[in-house]
Amino acid sequence: MFLQVLVLCGIKVAVHVLGLERISVNQLFSAMVASTVFLLGFLLNGVLTDFKESEKIPGELATSLQSLKLEIQAIQAYHPEARVAAALEAVEGLGHYLIDWFMERITTEQILLSYERAHGEVVNAAVQFKGDASTLRGRLMQDMAVVLQKINRVQTIRDTTFVPLVYWMADIAVVLLFGGLVMARSENILESVFFLGVISFILILLLRLIDDIDNPFGLSDLDSAEDVSIQLLENAVDRLKV
Repeated sequence: MFLQVLVLCGIKVAVHVLGLERISVNQLFSAMVASTVFLLGFLLNGVLTDFKESEKIPGELATSLQSLKLEIQAIQAYHPEARVAAALEAVEGLGHYLIDWFMERITTEQILLSYERAHGEVVNAAVQFKGDASTLRGRLMQDMAVVLQKINRVQTIRDTTFVPLVYWMADIAVVLLFGGLVMARSENILESVFFLGVISFILILLLRLIDDIDNPFGLSDLDSAEDVSIQLLENAVDRLKV
Protein backbone atom coordinates (compact mmCIF):
# COMPACT_ATOMS: atom_id res chain seq x y z
CA MET A 1 0.00 0.00 0.00
CA PHE A 2 2.78 2.45 0.89
CA LEU A 3 4.56 1.49 -2.32
CA GLN A 4 1.44 2.37 -4.34
CA VAL A 5 1.26 5.78 -2.66
CA LEU A 6 4.96 6.42 -3.34
CA VAL A 7 4.52 5.47 -7.00
CA LEU A 8 1.60 7.89 -7.36
CA CYS A 9 3.60 10.69 -5.72
CA GLY A 10 6.55 9.94 -8.00
CA ILE A 11 4.31 10.09 -11.08
CA LYS A 12 2.92 13.41 -9.83
CA VAL A 13 6.40 14.91 -9.50
CA ALA A 14 7.36 13.65 -12.96
CA VAL A 15 4.19 15.09 -14.53
CA HIS A 16 4.83 18.44 -12.83
CA VAL A 17 8.46 18.61 -13.97
CA LEU A 18 7.47 17.76 -17.54
CA GLY A 19 4.71 20.37 -17.51
CA LEU A 20 1.96 17.88 -18.39
CA GLU A 21 -0.57 19.06 -15.81
CA ARG A 22 -3.74 19.94 -17.72
CA ILE A 23 -6.61 19.84 -15.19
CA SER A 24 -7.60 22.87 -13.14
CA VAL A 25 -8.85 22.40 -9.61
CA ASN A 26 -12.41 23.74 -9.26
CA GLN A 27 -15.72 22.94 -7.56
CA LEU A 28 -16.38 20.02 -9.90
CA PHE A 29 -13.10 18.45 -8.85
CA SER A 30 -14.07 18.80 -5.19
CA ALA A 31 -17.43 17.19 -5.98
CA MET A 32 -15.58 14.28 -7.58
CA VAL A 33 -13.56 13.73 -4.40
CA ALA A 34 -16.70 13.90 -2.24
CA SER A 35 -18.66 11.49 -4.46
CA THR A 36 -15.82 8.94 -4.42
CA VAL A 37 -15.58 9.06 -0.64
CA PHE A 38 -19.38 8.73 -0.39
CA LEU A 39 -19.36 5.68 -2.67
CA LEU A 40 -16.64 4.00 -0.58
CA GLY A 41 -18.54 4.84 2.60
CA PHE A 42 -21.68 3.22 1.18
CA LEU A 43 -19.70 0.11 0.22
CA LEU A 44 -18.04 -0.09 3.64
CA ASN A 45 -21.39 0.21 5.41
CA GLY A 46 -22.76 -2.66 3.31
CA VAL A 47 -19.96 -5.10 4.14
CA LEU A 48 -19.98 -4.07 7.81
CA THR A 49 -23.56 -5.31 8.10
CA ASP A 50 -22.50 -8.88 7.27
CA PHE A 51 -19.42 -8.52 9.47
CA LYS A 52 -21.47 -7.54 12.54
CA GLU A 53 -23.82 -10.48 11.93
CA SER A 54 -20.87 -12.82 11.49
CA GLU A 55 -19.43 -11.83 14.88
CA LYS A 56 -22.41 -13.53 16.56
CA ILE A 57 -22.08 -16.87 14.76
CA PRO A 58 -19.15 -18.45 16.71
CA GLY A 59 -20.88 -17.61 20.02
CA GLU A 60 -24.18 -19.09 18.85
CA LEU A 61 -22.43 -22.27 17.71
CA ALA A 62 -20.61 -22.50 21.06
CA THR A 63 -23.93 -22.13 22.91
CA SER A 64 -25.61 -24.84 20.84
CA LEU A 65 -22.73 -27.31 21.31
CA GLN A 66 -22.57 -26.77 25.06
CA SER A 67 -26.35 -27.04 25.32
CA LEU A 68 -26.24 -30.32 23.40
CA LYS A 69 -23.69 -31.74 25.82
CA LEU A 70 -25.73 -30.75 28.88
CA GLU A 71 -29.01 -32.07 27.46
CA ILE A 72 -27.43 -35.38 26.44
CA GLN A 73 -25.94 -35.76 29.91
CA ALA A 74 -29.41 -35.07 31.33
CA ILE A 75 -30.68 -38.20 29.58
CA GLN A 76 -28.26 -40.32 31.56
CA ALA A 77 -29.25 -38.51 34.76
CA TYR A 78 -32.86 -39.59 34.20
CA HIS A 79 -31.91 -43.07 33.00
CA PRO A 80 -28.53 -44.27 34.27
CA GLU A 81 -28.68 -47.24 31.92
CA ALA A 82 -28.81 -44.98 28.85
CA ARG A 83 -25.79 -45.12 26.57
CA VAL A 84 -24.93 -41.58 25.54
CA ALA A 85 -21.12 -41.74 25.29
CA ALA A 86 -21.21 -42.02 21.49
CA ALA A 87 -23.45 -38.95 21.23
CA LEU A 88 -21.16 -36.90 23.49
CA GLU A 89 -18.13 -37.94 21.46
CA ALA A 90 -19.93 -37.07 18.22
CA VAL A 91 -20.80 -33.58 19.50
CA GLU A 92 -17.21 -33.02 20.59
CA GLY A 93 -15.99 -34.24 17.21
CA LEU A 94 -18.38 -31.88 15.46
CA GLY A 95 -16.92 -29.02 17.48
CA HIS A 96 -13.39 -29.86 16.36
CA TYR A 97 -14.57 -30.17 12.77
CA LEU A 98 -16.20 -26.74 13.01
CA ILE A 99 -12.92 -25.16 14.09
CA ASP A 100 -11.05 -26.91 11.25
CA TRP A 101 -13.73 -25.72 8.84
CA PHE A 102 -13.45 -22.11 9.99
CA MET A 103 -9.69 -22.37 9.45
CA GLU A 104 -10.44 -23.86 5.99
CA ARG A 105 -8.51 -27.04 6.75
CA ILE A 106 -11.53 -29.12 5.65
CA THR A 107 -14.25 -28.60 3.06
CA THR A 108 -17.92 -27.80 3.56
CA GLU A 109 -18.82 -31.32 2.41
CA GLN A 110 -16.68 -32.76 5.21
CA ILE A 111 -18.27 -30.59 7.90
CA LEU A 112 -21.73 -31.56 6.66
CA LEU A 113 -20.81 -35.26 6.86
CA SER A 114 -19.61 -34.72 10.42
CA TYR A 115 -22.88 -32.96 11.19
CA GLU A 116 -24.92 -35.86 9.82
CA ARG A 117 -22.99 -38.35 11.95
CA ALA A 118 -23.45 -36.22 15.06
CA HIS A 119 -27.16 -35.77 14.29
CA GLY A 120 -27.62 -39.53 14.06
CA GLU A 121 -25.87 -40.13 17.40
CA VAL A 122 -27.90 -37.38 19.10
CA VAL A 123 -31.13 -38.97 17.82
CA ASN A 124 -29.99 -42.36 19.14
CA ALA A 125 -29.38 -40.78 22.54
CA ALA A 126 -32.69 -38.90 22.52
CA VAL A 127 -34.83 -42.00 21.90
CA GLN A 128 -33.44 -43.60 25.06
CA PHE A 129 -35.32 -41.05 27.17
CA LYS A 130 -38.58 -42.69 28.30
CA GLY A 131 -41.83 -40.99 29.12
CA ASP A 132 -42.82 -37.51 27.93
CA ALA A 133 -39.65 -36.59 26.09
CA SER A 134 -41.10 -34.06 23.65
CA THR A 135 -39.46 -31.07 25.35
CA LEU A 136 -36.02 -32.65 25.75
CA ARG A 137 -35.98 -34.11 22.27
CA GLY A 138 -37.25 -30.84 20.86
CA ARG A 139 -34.39 -28.93 22.46
CA LEU A 140 -31.84 -31.41 21.13
CA MET A 141 -33.19 -31.20 17.59
CA GLN A 142 -33.44 -27.41 17.82
CA ASP A 143 -29.79 -27.10 18.85
CA MET A 144 -28.74 -29.36 15.98
CA ALA A 145 -30.84 -27.27 13.59
CA VAL A 146 -29.12 -24.09 14.80
CA VAL A 147 -25.71 -25.62 14.09
CA LEU A 148 -26.77 -26.54 10.54
CA GLN A 149 -28.29 -23.10 10.01
CA LYS A 150 -25.07 -21.36 11.05
CA ILE A 151 -22.95 -23.63 8.84
CA ASN A 152 -25.06 -22.71 5.83
CA ARG A 153 -25.00 -19.03 6.79
CA VAL A 154 -21.20 -18.95 7.05
CA GLN A 155 -20.86 -20.67 3.69
CA THR A 156 -23.26 -18.16 2.13
CA ILE A 157 -21.25 -15.24 3.50
CA ARG A 158 -18.04 -16.77 2.18
CA ASP A 159 -19.47 -17.38 -1.29
CA THR A 160 -21.35 -14.10 -1.68
CA THR A 161 -19.57 -10.82 -2.31
CA PHE A 162 -21.13 -7.39 -2.10
CA VAL A 163 -22.76 -6.17 -5.34
CA PRO A 164 -19.93 -6.59 -7.93
CA LEU A 165 -21.08 -3.58 -9.94
CA VAL A 166 -20.58 -1.34 -6.91
CA TYR A 167 -17.03 -2.70 -6.53
CA TRP A 168 -16.31 -1.88 -10.16
CA MET A 169 -17.76 1.61 -9.76
CA ALA A 170 -15.61 2.20 -6.68
CA ASP A 171 -12.42 0.99 -8.40
CA ILE A 172 -13.10 3.09 -11.50
CA ALA A 173 -13.95 6.18 -9.43
CA VAL A 174 -10.74 5.84 -7.39
CA VAL A 175 -8.58 5.38 -10.50
CA LEU A 176 -10.17 8.42 -12.17
CA LEU A 177 -9.70 10.48 -9.03
CA PHE A 178 -6.03 9.52 -8.79
CA GLY A 179 -5.62 10.43 -12.44
CA GLY A 180 -7.23 13.80 -11.81
CA LEU A 181 -4.99 14.49 -8.80
CA VAL A 182 -1.89 13.58 -10.79
CA MET A 183 -2.87 15.80 -13.73
CA ALA A 184 -4.17 18.72 -11.62
CA ARG A 185 -2.29 22.03 -12.05
CA SER A 186 -0.41 23.18 -8.99
CA GLU A 187 1.86 26.07 -8.14
CA ASN A 188 3.31 24.34 -5.08
CA ILE A 189 4.44 20.81 -5.89
CA LEU A 190 5.02 19.95 -2.24
CA GLU A 191 1.41 20.73 -1.34
CA SER A 192 0.15 18.72 -4.31
CA VAL A 193 2.27 15.70 -3.42
CA PHE A 194 1.15 15.94 0.21
CA PHE A 195 -2.56 16.01 -0.62
CA LEU A 196 -2.16 13.29 -3.25
CA GLY A 197 -0.34 11.09 -0.73
CA VAL A 198 -2.93 11.60 2.02
CA ILE A 199 -5.97 11.10 -0.21
CA SER A 200 -4.50 8.09 -2.04
CA PHE A 201 -3.44 6.47 1.24
CA ILE A 202 -6.94 6.81 2.73
CA LEU A 203 -8.74 5.57 -0.39
CA ILE A 204 -6.41 2.61 -0.98
CA LEU A 205 -6.71 1.69 2.70
CA LEU A 206 -10.52 1.83 2.46
CA LEU A 207 -10.56 -0.36 -0.64
CA ARG A 208 -8.35 -2.97 0.99
CA LEU A 209 -10.37 -2.83 4.21
CA ILE A 210 -13.62 -3.35 2.31
CA ASP A 211 -12.14 -6.31 0.41
CA ASP A 212 -10.92 -7.83 3.69
CA ILE A 213 -14.15 -7.33 5.63
CA ASP A 214 -16.21 -8.76 2.75
CA ASN A 215 -15.06 -12.21 3.93
CA PRO A 216 -15.08 -12.09 7.75
CA PHE A 217 -14.11 -15.77 7.91
CA GLY A 218 -10.79 -15.55 6.07
CA LEU A 219 -8.92 -16.99 9.05
CA SER A 220 -6.62 -19.08 6.86
CA ASP A 221 -5.50 -16.04 4.85
CA LEU A 222 -2.32 -14.60 6.36
CA ASP A 223 -2.94 -11.28 4.58
CA SER A 224 -6.39 -10.92 6.14
CA ALA A 225 -6.31 -8.57 9.14
CA GLU A 226 -10.02 -8.20 9.97
CA ASP A 227 -11.60 -11.57 10.75
CA VAL A 228 -14.25 -12.77 13.17
CA SER A 229 -12.71 -14.31 16.30
CA ILE A 230 -13.54 -17.96 16.98
CA GLN A 231 -11.84 -17.98 20.39
CA LEU A 232 -15.16 -18.42 22.18
CA LEU A 233 -15.95 -21.46 20.04
CA GLU A 234 -12.50 -22.93 20.68
CA ASN A 235 -12.97 -22.50 24.43
CA ALA A 236 -16.39 -24.16 24.25
CA VAL A 237 -15.00 -27.13 22.30
CA ASP A 238 -12.31 -27.58 24.95
CA ARG A 239 -15.08 -27.85 27.55
CA LEU A 240 -16.83 -30.53 25.50
CA LYS A 241 -14.15 -33.11 26.23
CA VAL A 242 -15.62 -36.19 27.87
